Formats: sequence, structure tokens, C-alpha cells
Amino acid sequence: MRSVNQFSLKWVRRLHTAEPQAFHPTQLMIRFASFILLALTACHPRIITPSEMTHSAIGETFYRIHLYAKANGTLPASLTILPTRENYSNSVIDGWGKPLLYATTAYGALSLTSWGSDGLPGGVGDAVDITVSYRGKDENGRIIAGDELWIVKGKVENEP
Repeated sequence: MRSVNQFSLKWVRRLHTAEPQAFHPTQLMIRFASFILLALTACHPRIITPSEMTHSAIGETFYRIHLYAKANGTLPASLTILPTRENYSNSVIDGWGKPLLYATTAYGALSLTSWGSDGLPGGVGDAVDITVSYRGKDENGRIIAGDELWIVKGKVENEP
């Protein structure tokens, strides 16, 4: 009776001495197509659009304005004096690399605007204006800076 090692050794020798077999062209095509399909599905990252980046920058900037108002009892005069938040981008730049526009009214409303890809008012497609307005003061003129976040309206303005 042969031992297991002798039997295994016999098959190993056969494998090493066997002639290498070429793949049939169809097999090669199937393997190549499978590899390409796997590579395309595994390596396809989700791309964040400039519009999505702009909405994110507006939301983050708004929160920083809220923190400033809460700490100082007034709305900031400009976006350059906003507090920074650790582990956040703290960006006041839209998705097209242009600064967000900040405006306040005497009634305490504030707005953050991006003029889109062209940096000009109006437009369609990527050039559309994105404006989000917030209420910063109550009807008595006092700063609203409690635990609640305030929003008046958010819109994407299309030029007719």
C-alpha cells in the first residue's frame, strides 16, 4: 500500500511535467471581458457635482453664521470672520471655485448665493443661480440664535 505522500508526489510530478495548454480565443475573450466588467464596476466612484458642492458649502456656511450669531448676539458683517469648525471644510467657496455671496437686510433676513458656473446673475443649467435665505432676527429685531436652526426659503432661480 502506498502512502499518501507518495501518491501526492506522483500527481505533483504529472502536473509539473504536463504540457501547458493554450486558451481557446473564445475563452480569452470571455476572461478579458469579465476582467474589464469587474474593473469598471469596482472602480466607478460617485462623482459629486459642483451644484451639490455648492449646496453643501451653503449649508456649512449657514451653520457657521448661526454659531457666530449665537456667540456674539449679532450677524457677522462678512463671511471672513466666521468661526472655523474642526474636521469641516469651512469653505465659503461654491462648487465652481467662486466665493459665496452674503447679504443681510434691515429686517434680519440673510441670504447666501452662488451665481453658478458663469459667476453672473441669471442663467440656465450649470449657470443657474442658487440662493438660500434665512431669518436671522425675530419680529422684534432680536437675533434668533437659540438651539433651532432657521430657514426661510431655499431655491434655485432659473432665468426665463
